[in-house]
Amino acid sequence: MVQVLPPLITGVLPSLPSLPQFDTGIVNSFQAMQGFLKVFGHFNPATQKFAIDTVFQQLITSLLQVGLITASIIIGPFSKFFGRRAGFAACSVVSFIAITIQVLVTSKGPIYVGRLLLGIANGGYVNLLVLYNSETAPSHLRGSYVSAFQPAVGLGGIIGGVISKALSTNLTKHSYQIQLAILYVVPVFLLIYSFFLPESPRWLAVQGRDDDAGKALRYIRGNSSTPEQVTIELEAIKANIILERELQKDVKILDIFRGTDLRRTLLACGATTLHASSGINFLVGYATVFFQVASPGSNAFTNTIILQCCGLAGALTAPFLARYFGRKTILLFGFGTTTIAMFTVAIVYTIAPKSSAGGKALIAMVCCYQAAYNFSVGPLAWVVAAEFPSNRLRSVTFGFSMAVGFVFAWLTVFTTPYFIGVQELNLGAKVAWIWGPSNLISFLWILIFLPDTFGRTLEEIDEMFIQRVPGRKFRSYVIKGIAVEHSPAEQFEKAETGSFRE
Repeated sequence: MVQVLPPLITGVLPSLPSLPQFDTGIVNSFQAMQGFLKVFGHFNPATQKFAIDTVFQQLITSLLQVGLITASIIIGPFSKFFGRRAGFAACSVVSFIAITIQVLVTSKGPIYVGRLLLGIANGGYVNLLVLYNSETAPSHLRGSYVSAFQPAVGLGGIIGGVISKALSTNLTKHSYQIQLAILYVVPVFLLIYSFFLPESPRWLAVQGRDDDAGKALRYIRGNSSTPEQVTIELEAIKANIILERELQKDVKILDIFRGTDLRRTLLACGATTLHASSGINFLVGYATVFFQVASPGSNAFTNTIILQCCGLAGALTAPFLARYFGRKTILLFGFGTTTIAMFTVAIVYTIAPKSSAGGKALIAMVCCYQAAYNFSVGPLAWVVAAEFPSNRLRSVTFGFSMAVGFVFAWLTVFTTPYFIGVQELNLGAKVAWIWGPSNLISFLWILIFLPDTFGRTLEEIDEMFIQRVPGRKFRSYVIKGIAVEHSPAEQFEKAETGSFRE
């Protein structure tokens, strides 16, 4: 009988990103729910309804992003010393505390603390998920794991939208407390699950616990690998660790800004920033409020669910597109679609603001935008960013680029209330005049500067950067096999045999 743990790892753990998406989705809906606004908002005599302050609106959304940035900084050192299992357990405890604060309190100060803590927990989950899966998945399945990330995110958004819709007519504080309490499922489950989850074999090997590493690897592989294959894999892991330590012995943080590594760092940062430049953080954080302001005749909560379903449909196509088309091709098609969608929304709302036909066109275009994002930028931007750094500086460069991407995401959600808030600029759907040009600039940057790494090994990518190949010539470049920074496994083979395998 095949071991059941691998399906659990590939099926359950990749769904963790749905937690931040679910959380962001319900908080997005809170801003349009009178039950929530009665507690944390103020009464507007003009509309005879409760409204939300701009500063409070900014902080409850943007503090989650601050937590993500914080987690990206601290989770690496924490998991390095205490392990991946301990990381999942610690994030579960922090998440439990954060949810409890938000459920019980009715003043703004503690809510800010709860939002920040939940952001740290969410950021820890996502970082640990990527790290654990990359260390335990068979190499030929890593791409599938990455592609499965986006549908899980979309599913979390749908769940959040459905629950918010069901409670949207509840005018008491229970309307938001119940939604927050549902989040308890994730940290409670993961806290229990962490006791049964095998530790990362690679982390155990780094600690010198070779016997434990072998046991963990055999348990994870189950009947899919023979004992001899597990032994060979473990020896390769140990060899990689030795050579990685050698490669990283003289690494300095400033090296990512020197020589050809500077170009690689800038490209990685550009790739991670594509999320923010697409405007997705605005849509995820404020979709319900946006629909409520821009299309007052429609049901904002229903439209949010439709939006999330379109996003999931787009995400489900991502694994298939990635198998047959290059990353650059998919990103160009995706940004071409999002650019047209945003400019259409801006033009329609400028010509026929708040009309019934204009509202339907707006909803249709935003749904097209969400689907395009989910089959292009969503699953591929992180992948591309991780492929650009050199082996020697991969963790440093990728960590830096991830932080840059999160900073721009925070900037987006922090400033959005000023643009769409009724008491501020009140642009409504005219905010698309900002995101239309932003998507167009991103499209042009990808077209001119972004190399297409589709079908290339990390070693081939290294050679092309060392040879200073222009981005537009990556697809046609013929590998010469010179001046290449080989992978640790290949270096180990060369050291043992004196030559590389033909």
